[in-house]
Amino acid sequence: MTAPPPPRRPLLLVLAAVVVAGAMVLAQGEGPAPAAQPSPQPAAASLVARGRIEPEGRVIALHGPFRSVLGRVLVQEGDDIAAGQVVALLDTHAVAAAQAEAARARLALALAEEAQVAAPAKPGVILAQRALVRAREAELTLARQEHARVVTLRATSIATQATLEQRQAELDRAEAALRQAEAELRALSEVRQEDRLAAAARTAVQRAAVAEAEAELARASIRAPFAGTVLALLRRGGESIGDEGILQMAALDRLVVVAEVEEADAPRILPGQAARITGRVLAAPVEGRVERVGRQVMRQRRTSSDVLVGRDARIVEVTISPLGALPPVVGAEVEVRLPLAPPRP
Repeated sequence: MTAPPPPRRPLLLVLAAVVVAGAMVLAQGEGPAPAAQPSPQPAAASLVARGRIEPEGRVIALHGPFRSVLGRVLVQEGDDIAAGQVVALLDTHAVAAAQAEAARARLALALAEEAQVAAPAKPGVILAQRALVRAREAELTLARQEHARVVTLRATSIATQATLEQRQAELDRAEAALRQAEAELRALSEVRQEDRLAAAARTAVQRAAVAEAEAELARASIRAPFAGTVLALLRRGGESIGDEGILQMAALDRLVVVAEVEEADAPRILPGQAARITGRVLAAPVEGRVERVGRQVMRQRRTSSDVLVGRDARIVEVTISPLGALPPVVGAEVEVRLPLAPPRP
């Protein structure tokens, strides 16, 4: 007796499952299109930048002649100083002052001599010389008369030849004395052009010497270029002036905030935009306006913070004009929130 054939039911079930799976794959292929990928989020509408409080004219370092030695510093930190005020003296100031005084004295002497050359003689001297001229004229008249008398006597052989020669010599001396007296009188009443020029040249030389001495004196005096406040003294009396200067000063009457913006965001900041300034040195936020956007990219040299990440970041400085009062703490760190304009196409 033969065995019955195996049942075919399991095989049919497998084939049915394959058919159903194929139908499902086809149905998915004909289904709706997949959902579109989400579009990228728009760029942030504002940014927060690190900033610092600065005078509008910035802080300057006041210098003197390089490697010169300071004699005295005449101001202290925190002093308010006027434009042109002497704030320090070099150690050469005393010598320069003495040389300037000596040069002024020499100029005064040259001016006096020039005036003396140009001025006429004293009236009394001129009167005395005129009297001398009249006396010489009288002597000449007498000499001429005596000479004429001897000439007559000589013609009759009463007077000797020697007597005639003696009277002739006396006449010559009287004429020469009169000429000398008249020349001296003219000299008292007139000034030669050569004397005037020589006196004027001596005066010009002394004027130049005074200018040179006063320039050296001014070089030994360090003056403030504008009115402001002394922020820090960098050198003391007896020290040599180096690259950093003598002192730092600034005009604190108008303060601004300088924000440090990464170079990629700088083109989206425009003058006139609103800004909000906050910081630990401020009791409350201060509103402001963008006054100027820098045109130079520089490297961040301050230590990193949570606002600007990383040292040596490439930044652009943006000047913010505050609408409220800022504390006069130069260099105090603040944060500035700035709106960003739409990116340029």
